[in-house]
Amino acid sequence: MAGSSDRRSSALTLLLVLVLVVVVTGMWAFVFMDNGQYSGTAEAASTSAASSSPSASTVSASAGPSSSSATSPEGDASMDAAREAFAEGGSQVLVLGDGTGDGWDEWAFLWAEEQGMPGAMWMTETENGYSGSSESTRLWSGGMPQTTADYPVEHWDAMWPSSDPDLVLLNYGHVYSSTDAATQSMEALRQAIAYQAPETPIVVLLQNPQADDANADVREAIGSWAQGAGLPTIDVAAAFAESDQAPENLRLDEMHPSEAGSQLWAQTVDEALTG
Repeated sequence: MAGSSDRRSSALTLLLVLVLVVVVTGMWAFVFMDNGQYSGTAEAASTSAASSSPSASTVSASAGPSSSSATSPEGDASMDAAREAFAEGGSQVLVLGDGTGDGWDEWAFLWAEEQGMPGAMWMTETENGYSGSSESTRLWSGGMPQTTADYPVEHWDAMWPSSDPDLVLLNYGHVYSSTDAATQSMEALRQAIAYQAPETPIVVLLQNPQADDANADVREAIGSWAQGAGLPTIDVAAAFAESDQAPENLRLDEMHPSEAGSQLWAQTVDEALTG
């Protein structure tokens, strides 16, 4: 009897061991299958995300002047948007430029006077603010002789008005040594304005021809840059070229507009913005 009992006990023990092996094996099989399924899902998700995300080269290419952020021709950069901003009651305009518009008797203030806009002039000697500024100021004329678009970026805190303007006009092109220098500095200024006031339209002025149109290549480069950036332009050079007056009567020297040239400039800007 004892031997028979021992054999039953051994058989039961063996059966329990076999059951335990089967259970453990099944559990491990389940774990492996689950992990495999998860890995496959994760890999598929990663592949899908990679295919839908822009590559580094795409991001780099889209970050240039033709980027759609703040420069789309259909957005606030269009001439229609500029006209609408200027037409608003009490609108304020900031003009950033060189010595072709740095005087009370030059185009920016002639235009402001015609429009009944109280103006303030950048103080070219102290370079720390605007002369004639008040609560009623509507035109901020940041003209500085012999400067490029780098200048307002370097003097940003002093040149940018305390409240964001409704419209910005960029008036540069005469003082550049190369077309690359011109477009690079114009783009740096555009980016600074877009960062400070992303909803404010920017209009680029294509400046008057120098003697023998010596600045034609820079003017054309700035025009091409503006088009790529989605910024509208006002072709002052074309207005000078099409004028009935002799070119030498529209200039004081090789570059600066005469009284007649300043009046033509102001008229050209006015017609472009009032339509």
